[in-house]
Amino acid sequence: MVTVTNLSKFKGGILMKPRVGIIGAGIYGSNMLKAYSAAHRMGKIELVSLAEINEEVLMEQERRFNVKGYTDYKDMLDEEQLDAVAIVTPDYLHREITLEVADRGIHILVQKPLDISTKGGQEMIDCAKKNNVMLYVDFHKRYDPGHIQLKNDIKSGKIGKVQYGYVWMEDKIVVPSVWFKKWAQHSSPAWFIGIHFYDLIYWLLESRPKRIYATAIKDKLVSMGIDTYDSVQAKIEFENGANFTVDASWILPESFTAIVNQGIRVVGTKGVSEVDSENRGILRAFEDEKSAMTSNPYGNLEQESYFYGLVPQGYTYESMYYFLDLVRLLKQGYKLEDMKGIYPSGEEALVSTQMCEAIHESAKIAKPVDF
Repeated sequence: MVTVTNLSKFKGGILMKPRVGIIGAGIYGSNMLKAYSAAHRMGKIELVSLAEINEEVLMEQERRFNVKGYTDYKDMLDEEQLDAVAIVTPDYLHREITLEVADRGIHILVQKPLDISTKGGQEMIDCAKKNNVMLYVDFHKRYDPGHIQLKNDIKSGKIGKVQYGYVWMEDKIVVPSVWFKKWAQHSSPAWFIGIHFYDLIYWLLESRPKRIYATAIKDKLVSMGIDTYDSVQAKIEFENGANFTVDASWILPESFTAIVNQGIRVVGTKGVSEVDSENRGILRAFEDEKSAMTSNPYGNLEQESYFYGLVPQGYTYESMYYFLDLVRLLKQGYKLEDMKGIYPSGEEALVSTQMCEAIHESAKIAKPVDF
């Protein structure tokens, strides 16, 4: 089972700089560009190129990050000698691009979810294995210090035997109706944000799901011309006896104090542990904003470095940097088998894909689904 770990067991000389490309330069792609641009300035990698189909966005990002751009990612793969690629595209495009990149022997970071079907996810895993490349899935919730402490509470036995838990993961309506309006109909609040916590619960419990019952509601977004669920509610039973309820939605009002409201509560025979990932105790209000905002410095904080300029920090970026560390080790001569169990692999990510697929099936048939 993956744990967040340092790389102290890997000994050796100076790590070689991998050549890295990024596919997708939208909202989250911009975060990836900020992180990997900082890694480039610090001499850890060579940020070589960027692929983005929107020419206007591409030109802006080329200028901002001083990176070579391509409108066709296949052209980028043909012309650049890349060691690794980060795929930051809409969910339903992950499989096709991953297969293309893996067939070229290039290591891959792909955003969650692995794919929006179990079959597609398994194809990605098989292709990566065939080509001996790393398939790393960016489940950054595993890197949140609050979640790491929660895992420690469970593993140490302080909570006792976990009996039940509750998760909430909610986006503001601007996410599906403005940011991702062009492709929100291909996704859902379960695929887009719920998947974070389906994976996190699996990682925390180190137990596979056993049975899932879910319901889902279509109303507000359909009335806005976007054919997808407003919210998805899931009850998940695990093989170790624990039961978790997960509510995922993306219709919070514009006036809400954060883009995402999120948290987890776990109850066991000896204790309880809660992590409120939205309210981290910092509130900010400015005259040019619509409402007060709560900030999450654990996840996203840019710090000024005397030598390197602004360097993104926090668990959102820790996951991205960790992938680079592993790729650098592979370039140094280590093997994928040396790294088994120390990163969110395709095999582990497939479990949350299977969970999400079962959740949608249960909601559709209005019956529990055995895992």
